[in-house]
Amino acid sequence: MTMARAALLGAAAVLAAAPAFAQPSFQGKTVTVYVGNGTGGGGDSYARVFLPYLSKNLPGEPAMVVRNMPGGGGVQAVQTLYNVAPHDGTAIGSTPPGPIKEPFLGTVGAVHYDLRKFYWIGNLASSITACSVWHGSPVKSIEDAKTRDVTIAATGAQSSPTTNALFVNSLLGTKFNPISGYDGGTSLLAIERGEADGTCVSLGSLRTTRPDWLRDGKLRVIIQVSSTTDPAFPDAPRLSQFLKNDADRQALAFFTAPDDIQYPYMLPPGASAEIVALYRTAFDAAVKDPAYLAEAKQRRQEIVSHTGAEVQAIVAAMYVTPKNVIDRVIRATTPVGRSEK
Repeated sequence: MTMARAALLGAAAVLAAAPAFAQPSFQGKTVTVYVGNGTGGGGDSYARVFLPYLSKNLPGEPAMVVRNMPGGGGVQAVQTLYNVAPHDGTAIGSTPPGPIKEPFLGTVGAVHYDLRKFYWIGNLASSITACSVWHGSPVKSIEDAKTRDVTIAATGAQSSPTTNALFVNSLLGTKFNPISGYDGGTSLLAIERGEADGTCVSLGSLRTTRPDWLRDGKLRVIIQVSSTTDPAFPDAPRLSQFLKNDADRQALAFFTAPDDIQYPYMLPPGASAEIVALYRTAFDAAVKDPAYLAEAKQRRQEIVSHTGAEVQAIVAAMYVTPKNVIDRVIRATTPVGRSEK
Protein backbone atom coordinates (compact mmCIF):
# COMPACT_ATOMS: atom_id res chain seq x y z
CA MET A 1 0.00 0.00 0.00
CA THR A 2 1.39 3.35 -0.97
CA MET A 3 1.86 6.08 1.60
CA ALA A 4 -0.65 8.29 -0.27
CA ARG A 5 -3.31 5.58 -0.23
CA ALA A 6 -2.65 4.90 3.44
CA ALA A 7 -3.05 8.59 4.20
CA LEU A 8 -6.38 8.74 2.33
CA LEU A 9 -7.70 5.67 4.16
CA GLY A 10 -6.60 7.15 7.45
CA ALA A 11 -8.35 10.44 6.72
CA ALA A 12 -11.53 8.58 5.73
CA ALA A 13 -11.44 6.66 9.00
CA VAL A 14 -11.14 9.88 10.96
CA LEU A 15 -14.08 11.42 9.10
CA ALA A 16 -16.19 8.32 9.63
CA ALA A 17 -15.49 8.41 13.33
CA ALA A 18 -16.23 12.15 13.63
CA PRO A 19 -19.67 13.10 14.98
CA ALA A 20 -22.27 14.20 12.39
CA PHE A 21 -22.65 17.96 11.96
CA ALA A 22 -25.42 19.20 14.24
CA GLN A 23 -27.94 21.39 12.46
CA PRO A 24 -28.84 24.51 14.47
CA SER A 25 -32.10 24.06 16.36
CA PHE A 26 -34.52 26.57 17.86
CA GLN A 27 -35.93 24.07 20.33
CA GLY A 28 -37.13 25.92 23.42
CA LYS A 29 -36.20 29.33 21.96
CA THR A 30 -38.31 32.40 21.26
CA VAL A 31 -37.94 34.43 18.08
CA THR A 32 -38.78 38.12 18.35
CA VAL A 33 -40.34 39.43 15.15
CA TYR A 34 -39.95 43.20 14.75
CA VAL A 35 -42.93 44.31 12.68
CA GLY A 36 -42.87 47.87 11.37
CA ASN A 37 -46.66 48.12 11.36
CA GLY A 38 -49.01 48.96 14.19
CA THR A 39 -51.27 46.38 15.79
CA GLY A 40 -54.19 45.68 13.48
CA GLY A 41 -52.47 47.02 10.37
CA GLY A 42 -51.96 44.99 7.21
CA GLY A 43 -48.38 43.94 7.90
CA ASP A 44 -49.32 42.93 11.44
CA SER A 45 -52.27 40.85 10.22
CA TYR A 46 -50.19 39.08 7.59
CA ALA A 47 -47.49 38.33 10.17
CA ARG A 48 -49.83 36.80 12.72
CA VAL A 49 -51.26 34.42 10.13
CA PHE A 50 -47.92 33.50 8.57
CA LEU A 51 -45.54 33.15 11.52
CA PRO A 52 -46.92 29.88 12.96
CA TYR A 53 -46.24 28.24 9.59
CA LEU A 54 -42.75 29.69 9.43
CA SER A 55 -42.08 28.32 12.92
CA LYS A 56 -43.41 24.89 11.91
CA ASN A 57 -40.77 24.68 9.18
CA LEU A 58 -37.83 25.70 11.38
CA PRO A 59 -35.97 23.00 13.35
CA GLY A 60 -37.26 23.02 16.91
CA GLU A 61 -40.38 25.04 16.03
CA PRO A 62 -39.57 28.13 18.12
CA ALA A 63 -42.20 30.35 19.68
CA MET A 64 -42.59 33.58 17.70
CA VAL A 65 -43.53 36.83 19.40
CA VAL A 66 -44.53 39.88 17.38
CA ARG A 67 -43.16 43.20 18.57
CA ASN A 68 -44.93 46.03 16.77
CA MET A 69 -42.71 49.07 16.20
CA PRO A 70 -44.50 51.47 13.83
CA GLY A 71 -42.44 54.51 14.83
CA GLY A 72 -41.20 56.56 11.89
CA GLY A 73 -43.44 54.57 9.58
CA GLY A 74 -41.59 51.38 10.51
CA VAL A 75 -38.06 52.80 10.50
CA GLN A 76 -37.78 52.13 14.24
CA ALA A 77 -38.32 48.40 13.69
CA VAL A 78 -35.76 48.20 10.89
CA GLN A 79 -33.13 50.13 12.83
CA THR A 80 -33.69 48.01 15.94
CA LEU A 81 -33.23 44.81 13.95
CA TYR A 82 -30.13 46.21 12.26
CA ASN A 83 -28.37 47.69 15.28
CA VAL A 84 -29.60 45.93 18.42
CA ALA A 85 -31.12 42.53 17.66
CA PRO A 86 -29.12 39.31 18.15
CA HIS A 87 -27.67 37.60 15.09
CA ASP A 88 -28.36 34.00 16.13
CA GLY A 89 -31.73 33.66 14.40
CA THR A 90 -33.81 34.64 17.43
CA ALA A 91 -34.71 37.97 15.83
CA ILE A 92 -36.19 38.68 12.42
CA GLY A 93 -38.10 41.63 10.98
CA SER A 94 -40.80 42.65 8.58
CA THR A 95 -41.21 46.12 7.15
CA PRO A 96 -43.75 48.18 5.24
CA PRO A 97 -42.55 49.92 2.07
CA GLY A 98 -41.58 53.21 3.72
CA PRO A 99 -38.36 52.10 5.42
CA ILE A 100 -37.20 50.48 2.18
CA LYS A 101 -37.43 53.86 0.47
CA GLU A 102 -36.09 55.87 3.40
CA PRO A 103 -32.32 55.36 2.82
CA PHE A 104 -32.82 57.08 -0.54
CA LEU A 105 -35.40 59.72 0.41
CA GLY A 106 -34.14 60.87 3.82
CA THR A 107 -37.57 62.04 4.93
CA VAL A 108 -37.01 61.36 8.63
CA GLY A 109 -33.31 62.23 8.61
CA ALA A 110 -30.32 59.91 8.49
CA VAL A 111 -31.15 56.25 8.92
CA HIS A 112 -28.78 53.86 10.61
CA TYR A 113 -29.05 50.81 8.40
CA ASP A 114 -28.04 49.57 4.98
CA LEU A 115 -30.71 47.44 3.33
CA ARG A 116 -28.09 45.51 1.36
CA LYS A 117 -26.63 44.10 4.58
CA PHE A 118 -29.83 42.45 5.73
CA TYR A 119 -30.36 38.83 4.76
CA TRP A 120 -33.76 38.85 3.06
CA ILE A 121 -35.65 35.58 3.38
CA GLY A 122 -38.74 36.29 1.25
CA ASN A 123 -41.89 38.38 0.99
CA LEU A 124 -45.58 37.60 1.22
CA ALA A 125 -47.39 39.94 -1.14
CA SER A 126 -47.25 42.21 -4.14
CA SER A 127 -49.71 45.02 -3.95
CA ILE A 128 -51.36 47.96 -5.61
CA THR A 129 -51.57 51.01 -3.40
CA ALA A 130 -54.46 53.44 -3.66
CA CYS A 131 -55.66 56.65 -2.09
CA SER A 132 -59.22 56.11 -0.95
CA VAL A 133 -61.80 58.13 0.97
CA TRP A 134 -64.70 57.23 3.24
CA HIS A 135 -68.06 57.08 1.52
CA GLY A 136 -69.32 60.03 3.59
CA SER A 137 -66.46 62.31 2.54
CA PRO A 138 -67.37 65.22 0.27
CA VAL A 139 -64.43 64.17 -1.92
CA LYS A 140 -65.82 62.01 -4.71
CA SER A 141 -62.98 61.93 -7.24
CA ILE A 142 -59.35 62.79 -7.86
CA GLU A 143 -60.52 66.08 -9.35
CA ASP A 144 -62.23 66.94 -6.06
CA ALA A 145 -58.94 66.22 -4.29
CA LYS A 146 -57.34 68.98 -6.34
CA THR A 147 -59.73 71.61 -5.04
CA ARG A 148 -60.20 70.77 -1.37
CA ASP A 149 -58.14 69.51 1.56
CA VAL A 150 -58.26 65.71 2.02
CA THR A 151 -57.06 64.52 5.43
CA ILE A 152 -55.16 61.21 5.33
CA ALA A 153 -54.72 59.11 8.50
CA ALA A 154 -51.05 58.10 8.72
CA THR A 155 -48.78 56.32 11.18
CA GLY A 156 -45.59 58.34 10.77
CA ALA A 157 -43.47 60.71 8.73
CA GLN A 158 -42.25 57.96 6.43
CA SER A 159 -45.28 55.69 6.58
CA SER A 160 -46.87 54.57 3.34
CA PRO A 161 -50.01 56.72 3.76
CA THR A 162 -47.83 59.81 4.17
CA THR A 163 -45.40 59.26 1.31
CA ASN A 164 -48.07 58.03 -1.08
CA ALA A 165 -50.21 61.08 -0.39
CA LEU A 166 -47.30 63.49 -0.85
CA PHE A 167 -46.15 61.72 -4.01
CA VAL A 168 -49.57 62.10 -5.61
CA ASN A 169 -49.73 65.74 -4.48
CA SER A 170 -46.45 66.51 -6.21
CA LEU A 171 -47.38 64.90 -9.50
CA LEU A 172 -51.06 65.82 -9.75
CA GLY A 173 -51.48 68.92 -7.59
CA THR A 174 -53.88 67.23 -5.19
CA LYS A 175 -54.38 68.43 -1.63
CA PHE A 176 -53.92 65.26 0.40
CA ASN A 177 -52.96 66.23 3.96
CA PRO A 178 -51.32 63.39 5.94
CA ILE A 179 -52.06 63.48 9.66
CA SER A 180 -49.43 61.31 11.35
CA GLY A 181 -49.35 59.84 14.82
CA TYR A 182 -51.82 56.99 14.53
CA ASP A 183 -50.96 53.31 14.62
CA GLY A 184 -52.22 50.77 12.12
CA GLY A 185 -55.51 50.10 13.89
CA THR A 186 -56.39 53.58 15.14
CA SER A 187 -55.76 55.11 11.72
CA LEU A 188 -58.63 53.04 10.36
CA LEU A 189 -60.84 53.91 13.32
CA ALA A 190 -60.10 57.58 12.65
CA ILE A 191 -61.56 57.19 9.17
CA GLU A 192 -64.68 55.48 10.47
CA ARG A 193 -65.16 58.22 13.06
CA GLY A 194 -64.75 61.01 10.53
CA GLU A 195 -61.47 62.28 12.00
CA ALA A 196 -59.85 61.76 8.60
CA ASP A 197 -61.19 61.53 5.08
CA GLY A 198 -59.27 58.43 4.10
CA THR A 199 -55.93 56.72 3.63
CA CYS A 200 -53.32 55.81 1.01
CA VAL A 201 -52.43 52.16 1.61
CA SER A 202 -52.37 48.89 -0.28
CA LEU A 203 -55.70 47.49 -1.35
CA GLY A 204 -54.51 44.08 -0.20
CA SER A 205 -54.01 45.44 3.29
CA LEU A 206 -57.52 46.87 3.37
CA ARG A 207 -58.99 43.59 2.16
CA THR A 208 -57.32 41.92 5.12
CA THR A 209 -58.07 44.42 7.88
CA ARG A 210 -61.43 45.84 6.73
CA PRO A 211 -62.81 43.49 4.04
CA ASP A 212 -66.26 45.08 4.10
CA TRP A 213 -64.91 48.55 3.31
CA LEU A 214 -64.02 47.75 -0.27
CA ARG A 215 -66.61 45.02 -0.77
CA ASP A 216 -69.53 47.18 0.39
CA GLY A 217 -68.35 50.49 -1.02
CA LYS A 218 -67.68 52.08 2.35
CA LEU A 219 -64.34 53.28 1.02
CA ARG A 220 -64.12 54.95 -2.37
CA VAL A 221 -60.92 54.40 -4.41
CA ILE A 222 -60.09 57.66 -6.18
CA ILE A 223 -56.53 57.03 -7.46
CA GLN A 224 -54.39 53.91 -7.83
CA VAL A 225 -50.74 54.76 -7.17
CA SER A 226 -49.43 52.31 -9.72
CA SER A 227 -48.92 51.52 -13.38
CA THR A 228 -51.34 48.59 -13.20
CA THR A 229 -55.01 48.33 -12.27
CA ASP A 230 -56.56 46.29 -9.50
CA PRO A 231 -59.11 44.03 -11.21
CA ALA A 232 -61.76 44.95 -8.63
CA PHE A 233 -61.52 48.65 -9.52
CA PRO A 234 -61.21 48.90 -13.31
CA ASP A 235 -62.75 52.38 -13.36
CA ALA A 236 -60.54 53.93 -10.66
CA PRO A 237 -57.85 55.98 -12.46
CA ARG A 238 -54.15 55.08 -12.20
CA LEU A 239 -51.52 57.65 -11.37
CA SER A 240 -49.55 56.54 -14.43
CA GLN A 241 -52.38 57.69 -16.70
CA PHE A 242 -51.76 61.32 -15.75
CA LEU A 243 -47.98 61.42 -16.18
CA LYS A 244 -46.65 63.40 -19.13
CA ASN A 245 -42.89 62.80 -19.16
CA ASP A 246 -40.31 60.05 -18.70
CA ALA A 247 -38.84 61.62 -15.57
CA ASP A 248 -42.15 61.27 -13.74
CA ARG A 249 -42.66 57.74 -15.06
CA GLN A 250 -39.20 56.68 -13.86
CA ALA A 251 -39.93 58.26 -10.48
CA LEU A 252 -43.15 56.28 -10.23
CA ALA A 253 -41.34 53.03 -11.11
CA PHE A 254 -38.74 53.61 -8.36
CA PHE A 255 -41.33 54.76 -5.84
CA THR A 256 -43.53 51.68 -6.29
CA ALA A 257 -40.70 49.09 -6.40
CA PRO A 258 -41.14 48.18 -2.70
CA ASP A 259 -44.79 47.35 -3.39
CA ASP A 260 -43.59 44.41 -5.47
CA ILE A 261 -42.01 42.93 -2.35
CA GLN A 262 -44.63 43.87 0.21
CA TYR A 263 -44.32 42.39 3.71
CA PRO A 264 -40.74 41.14 3.29
CA TYR A 265 -38.90 39.33 6.07
CA MET A 266 -35.22 39.65 6.88
CA LEU A 267 -32.47 38.62 9.26
CA PRO A 268 -30.03 41.17 10.71
CA PRO A 269 -26.46 41.59 9.45
CA GLY A 270 -24.14 39.09 11.04
CA ALA A 271 -26.46 36.11 10.79
CA SER A 272 -24.57 32.97 9.81
CA ALA A 273 -24.93 31.31 6.43
CA GLU A 274 -26.52 28.30 8.19
CA ILE A 275 -29.18 30.44 9.84
CA VAL A 276 -29.93 32.27 6.59
CA ALA A 277 -30.29 28.98 4.73
CA LEU A 278 -32.59 27.56 7.42
CA TYR A 279 -34.87 30.60 7.30
CA ARG A 280 -34.98 30.77 3.51
CA THR A 281 -35.81 27.09 3.28
CA ALA A 282 -38.46 27.42 5.98
CA PHE A 283 -39.96 30.50 4.34
CA ASP A 284 -40.18 28.83 0.92
CA ALA A 285 -41.88 25.80 2.47
CA ALA A 286 -44.28 27.88 4.57
CA VAL A 287 -45.59 29.98 1.69
CA LYS A 288 -46.41 26.77 -0.22
CA ASP A 289 -48.08 25.06 2.72
CA PRO A 290 -51.68 24.26 1.66
CA ALA A 291 -52.91 24.90 5.21
CA TYR A 292 -51.31 28.37 5.22
CA LEU A 293 -52.67 29.24 1.78
CA ALA A 294 -56.14 28.13 2.83
CA GLU A 295 -56.02 30.24 6.00
CA ALA A 296 -54.66 33.24 4.09
CA LYS A 297 -57.47 32.92 1.57
CA GLN A 298 -60.04 32.69 4.33
CA ARG A 299 -58.66 35.93 5.76
CA ARG A 300 -58.61 37.56 2.31
CA GLN A 301 -54.83 37.76 2.20
CA GLU A 302 -53.44 37.57 -1.31
CA ILE A 303 -50.11 35.72 -1.30
CA VAL A 304 -47.68 36.68 -4.07
CA SER A 305 -44.27 35.70 -2.74
CA HIS A 306 -40.66 36.04 -3.86
CA THR A 307 -37.69 34.07 -2.59
CA GLY A 308 -35.09 35.66 -0.36
CA ALA A 309 -32.62 35.82 -3.25
CA GLU A 310 -35.18 37.61 -5.43
CA VAL A 311 -35.95 40.17 -2.72
CA GLN A 312 -32.21 40.67 -2.18
CA ALA A 313 -31.79 41.42 -5.90
CA ILE A 314 -34.67 43.92 -5.99
CA VAL A 315 -33.25 45.78 -3.00
CA ALA A 316 -29.77 45.82 -4.57
CA ALA A 317 -31.20 47.25 -7.80
CA MET A 318 -32.69 50.19 -5.90
CA TYR A 319 -29.19 51.20 -4.83
CA VAL A 320 -28.11 51.69 -8.45
CA THR A 321 -31.08 53.88 -9.40
CA PRO A 322 -29.89 57.09 -11.16
CA LYS A 323 -29.56 60.02 -8.80
CA ASN A 324 -31.83 62.28 -10.85
CA VAL A 325 -34.68 59.79 -10.49
CA ILE A 326 -34.20 59.55 -6.73
CA ASP A 327 -34.01 63.35 -6.48
CA ARG A 328 -37.33 63.55 -8.30
CA VAL A 329 -38.92 61.26 -5.72
CA ILE A 330 -37.31 63.18 -2.84
CA ARG A 331 -38.84 66.41 -4.09
CA ALA A 332 -42.17 64.68 -4.45
CA THR A 333 -42.25 63.33 -0.90
CA THR A 334 -40.67 66.24 0.99
CA PRO A 335 -43.33 67.49 3.41
CA VAL A 336 -44.33 71.12 3.82
CA GLY A 337 -46.21 71.89 7.00
CA ARG A 338 -47.15 68.29 7.74
CA SER A 339 -49.96 67.92 10.26
CA GLU A 340 -49.91 65.93 13.49
CA LYS A 341 -53.01 64.63 15.23
